[in-house]
Amino acid sequence: MSLRINQNPLSIGVHRQLMTTQHALDQAVTRLSSGLRINYAWDDPAGLAVSERMRAQISSMTEAERNANYAINMLATAEGALSTIDDKLIRMRSLSVEASNGAMSSLDRSYLDTEFQQLKSEITRIAEVTNYNGLYLIDGTYAAGAGGVGGQGIKLHIGTYNVANQDFYYINLADMTSSGLGLTGVNLLDTAAAQSAIDTMDQVIDTKDTERTRLGSFVSRLQATVQNLQISRENATASESMIRDADMAEEMAAFTRAQILMQSGISMQAQANQLPQLVSQLIGG
Repeated sequence: MSLRINQNPLSIGVHRQLMTTQHALDQAVTRLSSGLRINYAWDDPAGLAVSERMRAQISSMTEAERNANYAINMLATAEGALSTIDDKLIRMRSLSVEASNGAMSSLDRSYLDTEFQQLKSEITRIAEVTNYNGLYLIDGTYAAGAGGVGGQGIKLHIGTYNVANQDFYYINLADMTSSGLGLTGVNLLDTAAAQSAIDTMDQVIDTKDTERTRLGSFVSRLQATVQNLQISRENATASESMIRDADMAEEMAAFTRAQILMQSGISMQAQANQLPQLVSQLIGG
């Protein structure tokens, strides 16, 4: 073994190894403290790019799920109003049957018609005040060809991109006012009018039932959308976690290994630095 005093290659080599160990120790500490495998772009450039795109997708899925739930609540508001209107229509049909009886006097029918007309007015009032977040739902504003963007209705954006009929679609809500239901001019003032009102009420109830069924179908569809988004978000989150998150057990093992190497490296650095002192023994000898 040659001995030199101007240069100490052994000490330089040990120092290089020590710096490598220091880097590994720093990385392990950073990952253990943050819980992330990728803390900086240089930790895994490709992995960072992939995980960032997945994070954006996950965030969009979360918002799309909220949108779908907003839509469910909105349609539930409209359906609840129709449920109330349903009670009024049933009562109006009963009044029509009662007024069709020839044993009723004109005065009796006028009493029945008074209630009938008040129920008609109440149906219109309910339709005109039912709103969700400022959107008036069943007053005809969003009836087919009447409202929304370009007459398309209310836009439901429940996807993460911008593809029509996949990420968004439009729905129309029928006019549930008395005039929209076809009750204009209907009265119970005579037998013939009352008999005609029975047939009209059957048609109106069918129209209302059709709309409630349609709203229920949309809600069922949106509930399926929410479930699908939840599953997709769960899987995307798991994938993103595999790329970006630290395996704590693995990082703890790396930390322990680096600690041990750091301690032994420091000890070896001290030993390597002492080797040139052996020259003094040669000179002294």
